[in-house]
Amino acid sequence: MEKETASVKIAKTELSKVKDNALVIGFFKNKLSLSLEIKKLDNKLNNTINSYIKNNDFKGEKGEIRNIFVNKNIKNIVLVGLGEEEKYNFDILSNTIADATKRLRDSKIESFSIFLDSFMNKFSEEDSIEKIILSSLIGLYQFTEYKTKDKDKIIHIKQITIITNSNKNFDNEIRYASVVADAVNKTRDLVNTPPNIATPEYVASYAKELAKKSKLKCTIFGEKQIEKMKMGCFIGVAQGSINKPRLVVLEYNGADKKQKLIAIVGKGVTFDSGGLNLKPYPFILNMKDDKGGAVAAIHVIEACAKLKMPINIVVVTPLCENMPSGTSFRPDDILKAYNGMTVEIKNTDAEGRLILADALSYAAEQKPQAIIDIATLTGASLIALGYVATPFLSTDKKLTEKIKEASKKSLEKVWEFPLWPEYEENLKSDVADVKHISEDGDAGVIIGATFLKNFVDNIPWAHIDIGTTVWSKVDKGVLVKGATGVTVRLMMEMLRGWK
Repeated sequence: MEKETASVKIAKTELSKVKDNALVIGFFKNKLSLSLEIKKLDNKLNNTINSYIKNNDFKGEKGEIRNIFVNKNIKNIVLVGLGEEEKYNFDILSNTIADATKRLRDSKIESFSIFLDSFMNKFSEEDSIEKIILSSLIGLYQFTEYKTKDKDKIIHIKQITIITNSNKNFDNEIRYASVVADAVNKTRDLVNTPPNIATPEYVASYAKELAKKSKLKCTIFGEKQIEKMKMGCFIGVAQGSINKPRLVVLEYNGADKKQKLIAIVGKGVTFDSGGLNLKPYPFILNMKDDKGGAVAAIHVIEACAKLKMPINIVVVTPLCENMPSGTSFRPDDILKAYNGMTVEIKNTDAEGRLILADALSYAAEQKPQAIIDIATLTGASLIALGYVATPFLSTDKKLTEKIKEASKKSLEKVWEFPLWPEYEENLKSDVADVKHISEDGDAGVIIGATFLKNFVDNIPWAHIDIGTTVWSKVDKGVLVKGATGVTVRLMMEMLRGWK
């Protein structure tokens, strides 16, 4: 069943002629005077807005939201503080709009309008509209699939209208923002889906259905096929679970066949117990999010198909569970990867890099122009970056710049970590070609990437470690408690501008 999503439209009309349940207007802290258009509206409201500001009931502080009930053509005027004008940026715009939309929903308001000019400042109309739509739809996300009580009390915003005097056509901005927001929210839905439901088979079937609707080529390999392909690392991780693994390959061709593929590889551990190195409480909680990379990749390729982007993409997602049992792989086992390398196992809770090793090798066989993997690989960036930014590492300067530029535009913060050769010493094995972890436990993000580098065959490659940003403990701005849908906006911006 399709989830209820707010409809978004642009209305080219005078502010004083707006009819809606609420109208959202932005103000800067150091610029509280009313524009001519707002004055014209305020005259019809008996100067309510001006009086409210003069009485210091609203000061324009960043994040400040004040609701004035006026009960005219517009039922409520919502004043939103944007802080100091010189510090205003797209992050403030997006998070402010998201918070305001949540506040309106919680006030049981089902439709509202946003006065575009009051939020633009130095930004273009196109960029402002795109960010407003994206942040509204992402901020309004709710995961209520498994609620059974009081479902009729769950409130949904039905209509968002952006008010402008512009004669431009903003269909492209509406389309892009709506498709990307849908991809983010569907990623959240599937990551939030509990592990007893979202097994490898379930996620593979989901991908198959999605591919059918979006006219993507979909190939699904089962356990026996994966074994025949000699993906020893992937099978090694999967063999401890009663739920059998799947390898899903999705393809989208939006460009000439001569254009090389862009490969996206997503880690898809549908539940990670840690294996025989069982995770202790509370670290075993929320391990349903260990499929976050695979789920993001699946929805990125779907969004590219919907937007008919002029690129060719292949998505490779190894799906399995990491469970303790009599058939689980063990510390000190030696597994043989798809590319022929032997890997000495030192900790079964470092399983993600093993399934990625085989998936990366498979992707490299397709001779793509670049490989990007997305994985909840470690939590090791927490000390350096907290929950604010996602670390990435890359073997290619051009690919690095693409990610950094996409980060600025998408507002998903990333930070580059180094891939210096000194770290390779930590992975030397006495009994195999390589160990899969460093036994001293240092530089976890970098060591994980250093291991994966062995499987990309000198193809330009980037590793994005979403171990700390895949999940949010706060409900603030565009974030909602639970899965974040991280990297979807980032990847869409990168692919949108791919050259």
